[in-house]
Amino acid sequence: MLFQLIEIESDERDQVIAETKTLPLFELREHAMAMAEFSAARCHGDYGYDADRDCWWAASGTRTVRYLVRPLPELDAAA
Repeated sequence: MLFQLIEIESDERDQVIAETKTLPLFELREHAMAMAEFSAARCHGDYGYDADRDCWWAASGTRTVRYLVRPLPELDAAA
C-alpha cells in the first residue's frame, strides 16, 4: 500500500482555502508521518500533532495548515 501526504490550508474560520496532494508517495505510513512532522516544523509559528485528526498542523496568524497522511487505493494489477 502507498501513502500520500496531503496539505490542507484553512483560514481563520477553519474554511479550506487550498488542498495540495504532494509527491513523492511513501511505502510506509511512518515515513509519510515523519515528512508531515518535518513539513509542519518548517512553517513559521506554532506546530504540533493533533491526535483527534491524526495529523500534524502548523499555525501562523490566521493561516492554519494540516498535513494529513492518506492511504492510496490499491492499483489494479491488470491495468
